[in-house]
Amino acid sequence: MGKRIPAVGGACRGDMGRLGRVVFLCAALLAAGCGPKEPPKPPTRIIIESAPEAGAMVLLAGEDRGATPVTVEGLPAGRYEAVLTLDRFKRTFADIEVKGAPEETFTVEMEPLMGTVSVESKPIGADIYVDGEKVGATPVFGYPLQVGDYSYELRLENYEPVTNAFTVEEGFKLEFKHELKPLEAQLEVFSRPTGAKIWINNMAQAQATPARFTLLPGSYLVSVHTPGFIQQEQIVSLTPNATEAVQLKMEPGVVPPGMVLVPGGDFTMGNDDRAPDERPKRVVSLKPFYIDKFEVTNQDYKAVFPEHTFTEGQENWPATGVSWSQAMRYASLTGKRLPTEAEWERAARGTDAREYPWGWTFEEGMANTKEANNARRVRVGLYFNGTSPHRCVDMAGNAYEWVSDWYDAYPGNKDVTKDYGQIFRVLRGGSYLTGKFEARCASRHFDRMDATREDYGFRCAQDAPAQ
Repeated sequence: MGKRIPAVGGACRGDMGRLGRVVFLCAALLAAGCGPKEPPKPPTRIIIESAPEAGAMVLLAGEDRGATPVTVEGLPAGRYEAVLTLDRFKRTFADIEVKGAPEETFTVEMEPLMGTVSVESKPIGADIYVDGEKVGATPVFGYPLQVGDYSYELRLENYEPVTNAFTVEEGFKLEFKHELKPLEAQLEVFSRPTGAKIWINNMAQAQATPARFTLLPGSYLVSVHTPGFIQQEQIVSLTPNATEAVQLKMEPGVVPPGMVLVPGGDFTMGNDDRAPDERPKRVVSLKPFYIDKFEVTNQDYKAVFPEHTFTEGQENWPATGVSWSQAMRYASLTGKRLPTEAEWERAARGTDAREYPWGWTFEEGMANTKEANNARRVRVGLYFNGTSPHRCVDMAGNAYEWVSDWYDAYPGNKDVTKDYGQIFRVLRGGSYLTGKFEARCASRHFDRMDATREDYGFRCAQDAPAQ
């Protein structure tokens, strides 16, 4: 009874206390990061591109980031506004949502600044190439183009190409119109006999036959003459970039150059059912005579009267503003005379009593009258389709033509008017200021001998040997 027993339980409690302190210390160390670590996340990398063109300047999160394509790193996840600016495009605002992925790409579509261009040509149908690329054929209206500098070319077969540089600005509507210049044509003129003097549209040429001319496309009256032969002519139509040849054979004769021979004989003069001063219709007999094929031109008139003035380029237009007295003086100085009324009408209408030099009805394109809407004189011979039966041109329209007669009643006309008698002189043929009624072969006009109206001209006549 008095034996002491070691206390075992006490020893165990000491060991457990030390173990608890170790566990606590380890937990604290783990909490402080002393345990195994997770790998760090890579920084966010975003790429901003612009379309349809690169090079746009980018403002993002308040900072300039450079030109597209631009890379921005380390941007936290979230929503951002990007502002892109690029020449020739509208300023663009884009919402960008960064989700935190390692790399994200955003493409911002930019709207171009636009204008339009319209191109017309005469003739139509020319192909249009803008900066070398075909975009259509004329006419093209409102073709859209981004602002900037461009050039276009018009191409049409047998016409010279046209190029034009232009600048498109925002909202601008550019319009261009072009009259295309046809490629020149070649005209070869031959004659029998050879060595003949040549006129083209009544303009004397320096060359003699055979000859070759470079001309713009169109219709031309080609005439040739050799002394001792009768002048011959032919209408030739030239197409662009083509070569045409004309061969003219002259017959022996003594018709003065620039004139035609009107044979003697009977013809019907006047009308019964038109103006009172044209009555009565009757048969008149004439001796043969020569008459100018064309109205006297500015260049012809100036050669006799150097003080005569006219607009440059109108050398071959009819000399107008000429009085009867001046016309008579010119004719006398050139060895000619003014035709009589009967001679003028015979040269204009032939022997079949036609209404107009070309036939019985008025036709457009035959004379320079009001109906042609020219409102001015034109070069002589331009309306050579309206040639008379004796090959005289412009006997209807262009310029009124003085004749030698007093304005008086025809034999057998019983009408009485104060205008008849030796007061006024007669003019024939109408002018560009008159209508088709006045352009008839039998129509009569009259005025004072000193009148010099802007549409008064003349042609000359000459006696011919008896047949």
